[in-house]
Amino acid sequence: MEIKMKTVSNIAAGAGLSIVLVSFILNAAGLAHINMDDALKAGGFVKAVFLPVDASVWITNIFGKQSSGGIIHRDENNK
Repeated sequence: MEIKMKTVSNIAAGAGLSIVLVSFILNAAGLAHINMDDALKAGGFVKAVFLPVDASVWITNIFGKQSSGGIIHRDENNK
């Protein structure tokens, strides 16, 4: 089974969000005292590590090759 980097990037976004949400819930329940600034930095870092992957996907979608179906794709119907 092949895992694509876009999938890994989406998982990282979910992990970053879960770090922030779990920290907030633990603080709200009084079970722990986690500095929310630190939780936001940690969650943002997890996602920021994969920003080059996201940028690559965006660039491929915008300036894709003729066969990849990017927005500059041309055929007989849209000359």
